[in-house]
Amino acid sequence: MLELIKKIHKVIGRRYKSIVTPIILSCVDSILHMMMFWIMVQCIIELSQNTFTPVLLFRFAIILIVVFIVRSVISSINYTHTQYRGAEITKDLRLTIGNHIRSLNLGYFEKNNIGNMTSILSTDITDFEHILTHSLTTFFKIIFVTIIALFFTFSISWKYAIILMAIILLALPLIGQGGKVANKYSGKSRMAINQVISSIIEYINGIKTFKLYNLTGDKFQKLDRSFINLKRQSILTEFIIAIFVIVFSTITSLIVPISLVIGTIMFQRGELTSEYFITIIMISISVSTMMTSLGSLYPEMSYMGRAADNIIALMREKPLPYTIDEAEFDKCNIVFEKVNFGYTKNIDILHNINFIAKSNQTTALIGPSGGGKTTIISLIGRFWDIGSGNIKINDRNINEIASDALTKNISIVFQDVYLFNDTIANNIKIGKPNATIAEIEKACKAARCHDFIIELENGYDTIVGEGGSTISGGEKQRISIARALIKDAPIILLDETTSNLDVDNELEINKALDTLIKNKTVIVISHRLNTIKNANNIIVLDKGCIKEQGNHKELLKSGGWYAKMIEEQEKAQNWII
Repeated sequence: MLELIKKIHKVIGRRYKSIVTPIILSCVDSILHMMMFWIMVQCIIELSQNTFTPVLLFRFAIILIVVFIVRSVISSINYTHTQYRGAEITKDLRLTIGNHIRSLNLGYFEKNNIGNMTSILSTDITDFEHILTHSLTTFFKIIFVTIIALFFTFSISWKYAIILMAIILLALPLIGQGGKVANKYSGKSRMAINQVISSIIEYINGIKTFKLYNLTGDKFQKLDRSFINLKRQSILTEFIIAIFVIVFSTITSLIVPISLVIGTIMFQRGELTSEYFITIIMISISVSTMMTSLGSLYPEMSYMGRAADNIIALMREKPLPYTIDEAEFDKCNIVFEKVNFGYTKNIDILHNINFIAKSNQTTALIGPSGGGKTTIISLIGRFWDIGSGNIKINDRNINEIASDALTKNISIVFQDVYLFNDTIANNIKIGKPNATIAEIEKACKAARCHDFIIELENGYDTIVGEGGSTISGGEKQRISIARALIKDAPIILLDETTSNLDVDNELEINKALDTLIKNKTVIVISHRLNTIKNANNIIVLDKGCIKEQGNHKELLKSGGWYAKMIEEQEKAQNWII
């Protein structure tokens, strides 16, 4: 339990003090609970001795009413405080984790599937909130009531108190072991849950393919296996934990019959009065009830404690380091100096990359698939850190700049555009959150998407669906360009923005791109002749190395890979089908 409290402290940090008040109030409520219990015992004693009078009834009734009112007030305050603080802590925790995830390099997302991250942000934090708002205060209340009960027992009969403690101490190792087993098997259960979440997300995202190849339902074996595995793991976990809980509950439930036997013997020997005999029986019932609650609560807390482990493990992931919080660039020269990089250790996919992308010029990256073009784009955005060498913007190493500060100066238009399940206006405002509707419309007109937007039923307030599912690929590209236009960053990175589009869409998007790249530092990945031939510098990449570099005319004269590609494209243009 001490270990779990330490984990809670690590997760919530300075807010740890906010959970102290509910614990204290729970302990006060325990005292009042025992006071009501004491009054009940007194009533039984008075009745057994035939000394119960209306005056005593009135006195006990007044005390019970006062205690009940005080308990109600304390319980209300405690519940409200606990729920409010718990919700506030988990809200801040989700935001903290979200910001932390944003600061990690993409290697983390390669190692951890989406099911794991979804589970942490939803299931784990929900379980952690349950510990804060319910389990923790209940646990301390059980412990405090038991301690008070044992204190009273010692004041009545130290012999009986020792026997009662012996029973509890005999059972506690079982519940402790049950907690360890719960913690152990919770990890396996979490892995099974994560696999189910990943499989469901994959199934939903790929539903068109699954339908096409008749892989829906039980024929999609990966999803089916993940459900079966979760079922087996859940049953196994519950079964193993249940063994310890049942044995613990069986032992602690013997407290009442053992108390009856021992109490009777002590009463017959004259070691207990009738009043004390009744008292220890009532105490035994109270302690037995508390232990039964502890039997199910502690393994549950240990199981949920795995949530804290997962949160701590995520927060320990080191973000990209930096020394500069803010960076503003006007005219940007991007310099690669002897850059080497690999997604895994000891396997470089970029080798000794050297080039300069000058301000107000366009640099085109071309070459066979797998040559490292998209990787270079990712390195400029600092989605990854390089293995060796330097990447500089205006003589400032980007490894020194905070990721947020760096990306403020960069607009990226990917081949695969992602739009959020929100309005078109809000998707565009991602580039500039405080943009006015007039600024949005201006950007959309420049991006050649204003006309089709106003034809939609709700115009700029149209919900585009998750991933932009309700509009075409060309329309998504133009909205993405509008988003980049409104951001007005000095560096523009374009990754195969027109490769999968029809001629009409390509023409419109090229017009939009012409507006976007004016007076910017532009790096573009493309194999379309009309896109790259006017670039100031064309870099041919093959197997992570620069094979050729120069402008269109220079590379044609060299007769290398670029010249052959242009020759093939020109031949293709003359094909007749």
